Amino acid sequence: MKLNREEIAFIDTYLKNSEIEYVDVRMEMVDHVASELEIKMSEDGSSFYEAFKSYMVRHKKELQKSNSKFKWTTDKRVFRILVAQLIKGGSLVIFITSFLLLKLLALSLDITTSLRFMPLTIIFGLLLIYFVIYQRKKQRFSGLERIGTYLVIFLQLLQLFFNPSYQKKFFVDYMNLNMAFVAIMLVLAFAYVRTILKLKNEYEAYTNVHLV
Repeated sequence: MKLNREEIAFIDTYLKNSEIEYVDVRMEMVDHVASELEIKMSEDGSSFYEAFKSYMVRHKKELQKSNSKFKWTTDKRVFRILVAQLIKGGSLVIFITSFLLLKLLALSLDITTSLRFMPLTIIFGLLLIYFVIYQRKKQRFSGLERIGTYLVIFLQLLQLFFNPSYQKKFFVDYMNLNMAFVAIMLVLAFAYVRTILKLKNEYEAYTNVHLV
């Protein structure tokens, strides 16, 4: 017996009031709870509210404790989507095009200083895109916030390349390597943006279909 839209929305509202704040985490929980309720309703003929009340009496605390498990599920999903975006054919095109453009610029201009700041510029641009997209939402999405965490970690790793003890040697003596590094950054940037947009669209579609 399949639950209707109102019953799905009821479960979501209940979980939200139970401090399950992330929409995507609730999506996973709602699917889990709905499946259990459908089985119970089919087996003993109980109504939705009877089955729901019985289930929550026994499993509410368990669901709240398993919040981190469902977050981990969304984390793995975000990672898989990000990897899928990275291995798309377009990534190789972006890398080659970016590298060749930088090589052409280097033939006529001194881009040493620009190369030093391109990685940080790319990262701050990504953060800006992320927050613009995120701030438009009235609800919180764990998957999107995790991407923000990945960006912060990546930004911290970038600081290694700005160590005064070797930054001049790296950016001057290893120009081609640095160009390749910037090109890789651009590939990652496009993958992040595509991942953010994909998750945003999927979450909004789910919300519109099941909860609005």
